[in-house]
Amino acid sequence: MAQQVESAGRLASGAGAVPLALGGMLGAGVFVAPAPAAAAAGPWLPFGLLIALAAVVCSASSTAYQSEAYRVPGAAYVCVRARMGVVPSRVGASAYLAGQVAGMAAIARVLGDFFLPSAAPQVAAAALLLVVLSATAGLRIRGAAAWIWLVLTVAVLGLVVVTCFAIEPVPPIPAGRPLSDSAVGITGAAAVLFFAFLGFERLTAPAAEQDRFAWTSMKRGIVISLVALVVVLSAVTAALVHQLGWSRLALSPMPVREVLTAAAAADLAPLVGVGAAVALLPVLLGALESFRGTALALVHDRDLPSLLGRTGSAGTPYVLDLVAGVAAAAVALLVEPIPAMAFAACCLLVHYAFANAGARLLLADGGTWPMRGACLGMGLSVVLAMSMPISAMLATLVVVVIGPLATGGVSRRWR
Repeated sequence: MAQQVESAGRLASGAGAVPLALGGMLGAGVFVAPAPAAAAAGPWLPFGLLIALAAVVCSASSTAYQSEAYRVPGAAYVCVRARMGVVPSRVGASAYLAGQVAGMAAIARVLGDFFLPSAAPQVAAAALLLVVLSATAGLRIRGAAAWIWLVLTVAVLGLVVVTCFAIEPVPPIPAGRPLSDSAVGITGAAAVLFFAFLGFERLTAPAAEQDRFAWTSMKRGIVISLVALVVVLSAVTAALVHQLGWSRLALSPMPVREVLTAAAAADLAPLVGVGAAVALLPVLLGALESFRGTALALVHDRDLPSLLGRTGSAGTPYVLDLVAGVAAAAVALLVEPIPAMAFAACCLLVHYAFANAGARLLLADGGTWPMRGACLGMGLSVVLAMSMPISAMLATLVVVVIGPLATGGVSRRWR
């Protein structure tokens, strides 16, 4: 794996803002999320994409203002703790950490399914171990390396899109069950597609000071990244629908791999599989970095054991990285990508509901539109979280109950 460790310091031109955000978002969600979104909403999926985009824009704005006001890792958690109290901050942080672990597991399983489908769980665990070792050694994909990996991801997706539209699709298979087109289905699709946007916080709420950009560069970077992701996700979804149809797409656990077989381009599958697997490695590394920022904030507040903050020779919290990697590997070995993705999205939506609520209080004396955006983001996050599958909601409920109790037990403080 290519390595480039960028020297500390902000890029004056802000050129690194786009790969920092977009490189974290172009991951498993783009490769897999269209399938469960199609199962939830069918042809109404584009409306779900717009709702997910609205929730992301509001959450990105809120976390950017929080990061500006609290210039520390885990700024959203710190803001919620300062503005809403200890228990809400622990609920949001617990959901965030669990969501990041499940998200890492989902990304790793998708990587394993692309690289070696017959041993996907084992490959996923090995990939997570590789990422933990890389992170512990201080590897940070930035600068030219980030652009190279971003171009690789776009090239893989572009090859799939071109192949799907270049070959005449086979006649559609009759639907085994009617596709959902209700309002609940649309919001369910939006909730799943929300996962595809995760990674924006790497720019709006960086875990390291050297990733902090000037406000104008940050805003420009997030706008470009979100627009680019919507375009890419729309193109990939349209290509999958063109070749598979809505019903077959809804039933596909790995639509990008299946569509190549459907398009009589099975010879391209190994190339696309290896390319996609390699492209997902930096996304895993970015998810671990995001996990690290909020977890270290909890360690600083003594809500997590101080042992987790112990650093190695590279200055990285190797114990924390190892715990996160082992937890994600355990989930990857036991859970398929789509259920893991649904649980991750539900947990992170709960986190952003609290983050937007904290931003609403932070911005109460500031600009009107940012405050209203935070209110909208809070409402959308709640609605989307409540639109997830029952299993994901129940698992999230367990997290938001046990998490605050566990952190409170560690610190022995309840307010």
